[in-house]
Amino acid sequence: MKNHNKLLFFIAIAFLCVSNTVKAQQNNTVIQDSLFSKTLNEYRNYRVVLPADYSYDLNSDKKHDVIYVLDGETVVNVVSPTHRIASDWQAIPRCIIVGIDNKFVDGVVMRDRDLLPTHDKRSPLSGGADNYIKFIKEELMPHINKTYATSKYNTLFGHSHGGTFAIYSMLKAPNLFSAYIAADPSLWWDGKYVIKLAKETLPNLLDLDVKLFISGREGMPYRGMGIEAVGDVLKENSPNNLYWKSVAYKNETHITILLKTVYDGVKFVYPNFKE
Repeated sequence: MKNHNKLLFFIAIAFLCVSNTVKAQQNNTVIQDSLFSKTLNEYRNYRVVLPADYSYDLNSDKKHDVIYVLDGETVVNVVSPTHRIASDWQAIPRCIIVGIDNKFVDGVVMRDRDLLPTHDKRSPLSGGADNYIKFIKEELMPHINKTYATSKYNTLFGHSHGGTFAIYSMLKAPNLFSAYIAADPSLWWDGKYVIKLAKETLPNLLDLDVKLFISGREGMPYRGMGIEAVGDVLKENSPNNLYWKSVAYKNETHITILLKTVYDGVKFVYPNFKE
């Protein structure tokens, strides 16, 4: 009987925990909106996920850090619930999440145009990453800061080409973001262009003061994607205030790696968080 009572007790506790989590999840607000970009000469869709305790009073003392997510229409579906559970359990702060959706023109996605830094014949659209950085820096981020109660502490999350863009933007626009998370970045792109750029650029970025988390898949993919190579460059060339970590996950695919990267990456950004 005692064991039975203990079992019922733990089931009740688990039920209450899940119920509280679900209740918090239900209070999240998702806003879909768009912004015309003069830089890109087009409207860009984005989605904002507001935390349960968000205050709509822009003059309130309660401000939230922002996590910007590339490939917003898909990757936000992983980032948002993972962040929500972790923040509900006070492992990380409650953040505003901004998913930057990809642009489609006549049914063709402009992802390679926006996320890849150089043009390569394998992708006729590639090479517009500098314009995308300008759009985020000069148009999207000021608009988000004006519209929502933000703290100005921003993290950029990117997967695959988005991860390549995240590292590239850190090199080209230092301190635009406070932290960068790159999930299985395709650093093989164009003869490992971003890796070479990192080797040339990092020693000169003495004012760089950011966090960088990079994930990859153990074994051949870790080398083939260029993640091992960029790790070697970071070991040799990182300025003192670049706090970085690179991990190789076992038994993950290019897609499932997102799950672990979101949690581990945001925990790396907030290593000593206490509510």
